[in-house]
Amino acid sequence: MTGVSDAAHARIYATPRAARPEFAFDAARLREGITLRIDGREIVADAAVWDGSVTVRFDVVDGARSVSDEVALKMAPVLTHHNLQAVETIVSTAPDAAHPGQEAFVQKLDAARVAAGIRNPLLLLNQSSDVWAQDFFEPAYASMPGPRGPVAIRVMLRSAQSTRASGRQVFEQLRGPGIDSLGNLETIPPYTSRKGVEYNAGRIVVGKHFHREPARVILDFLRAQGVQTPLMLEAGWLALGHVDEFVQFVPFTNSLGFTIAVADPASGLDILRRARDGGYGDTLAISQADSHASHRNPRMTISDALSNLTFIEANEYAQKHIEANLKILLAEIPLSGKDVIRVPSLYKDADFALPIPDGGLPAEISPLVKGERHLVAFSPFAISGVVLGDTYVCSKPWGPMINGAYAFDKEVEKAYAKAGLNVSYVDDLANHHVDGRGVHSRSNTLRDIRVVWWE
Repeated sequence: MTGVSDAAHARIYATPRAARPEFAFDAARLREGITLRIDGREIVADAAVWDGSVTVRFDVVDGARSVSDEVALKMAPVLTHHNLQAVETIVSTAPDAAHPGQEAFVQKLDAARVAAGIRNPLLLLNQSSDVWAQDFFEPAYASMPGPRGPVAIRVMLRSAQSTRASGRQVFEQLRGPGIDSLGNLETIPPYTSRKGVEYNAGRIVVGKHFHREPARVILDFLRAQGVQTPLMLEAGWLALGHVDEFVQFVPFTNSLGFTIAVADPASGLDILRRARDGGYGDTLAISQADSHASHRNPRMTISDALSNLTFIEANEYAQKHIEANLKILLAEIPLSGKDVIRVPSLYKDADFALPIPDGGLPAEISPLVKGERHLVAFSPFAISGVVLGDTYVCSKPWGPMINGAYAFDKEVEKAYAKAGLNVSYVDDLANHHVDGRGVHSRSNTLRDIRVVWWE
């Protein structure tokens, strides 16, 4: 700055009050010139406290003269990924003695990574025996315009579960260049709603459990970002209560570039009925139940299943809730119902309960509401998978073997083929499935963060 007297002085400050109240400069510094760089270290956690807006002021006083200038800034929001963003790294957990099936799972997941052309090796977390990598953290990012394209950083969100020490790995191994599980969070790809609201970075979907919503701290944080305002679905009918147990958003050739995939018990029951009517009633409904028989992998024939009123009612109950959730989504997203992909799936009443934590900490499963049910997958279902470009990695359903082929495999592949996806199966019947979960639950993805969402 030229033309100032020796008495000139200036200050730079921000409102609301910054960590350092102000910077003062004398005439010599003004003549040299000032370059201002701002480091925003506080993300927006609660819009009622601070909405991320800040005004930076520059005041210069030289005797009786004074001039001021100001610029309004906004903290970049923290955004979650959607399935149209390219996968850069797949995350899972390292095998350990407590989970002997994890080694085989990691090997198959790595084979799927190679087949999908993902160059970065698997990133295996190894500081906890908690294998549910989808649940204890959610990869996110913050980005803004830069002189040579978007400037972005990764932000890892730890689940709001005091019982899950595994979330600490987020702050250790990922540093570098239940209802509150984050498997209960999915992201709709970018779209403009039927009401004309633009979600250029997509919109978050979370599940409530009837009268109970996810942790207030998580909802306040997500809403405070002001870009991906959460849409609430009903997940209380599931024992684990995660939206990823019944809905996915996958690439699709239409004006949106994506569609909704939902679990479909009706078509799952139809597969069993066609097999029974074709003379296969004595065939096992879960083809591997002989080698992996247990109370969670029942040795039940197709006829046994279809004559079991409780089983039929459980799937009708699941279908009712899935259709209600789909109605919410279709009322929001300008998508034709004929584009919805229905993935054959089967549910059953939960026959297990997670232990209640010590010390008064919250349980991982919500209490059963009177008149409702808690359901889990009857056989491994394909809806809980991972999108890797044009490959969809999911649990092998292990449905009945009909004429030398797995009946569910064929129908699942036909369903995802509508979206141009090739299905890659992982056998998790003996490990993930017995714990009521699928491939999606034991994996996570770090996706491309160089995204222009502000235009």
